[in-house]
Amino acid sequence: MSENSINMLLDVPVKLSVQLGQTRMSVRKLLKLKKGKLVLLNRLSGESVDVLVNNKLLAKGEITVDSDKINVRISNLYSSKERFQHL
Repeated sequence: MSENSINMLLDVPVKLSVQLGQTRMSVRKLLKLKKGKLVLLNRLSGESVDVLVNNKLLAKGEITVDSDKINVRISNLYSSKERFQHL
């Protein structure tokens, strides 16, 4: 791939998302959810979160708060080989 081809890819938008955790529940419980109800996730408070690009695992991160904004500090960036193992 030429340098020009790589430069064209640099401006392609991707979806970056952060997954705080997951849970499973029945449709019955889902329909009973109300405002203010807590949904328990499969992670502990303070545990690292998954950082995904286009729904593929890219890194682990830590949630931080700065001036009332929630941020993610990247703590571990997976290599290509490690990302393949997480698929």
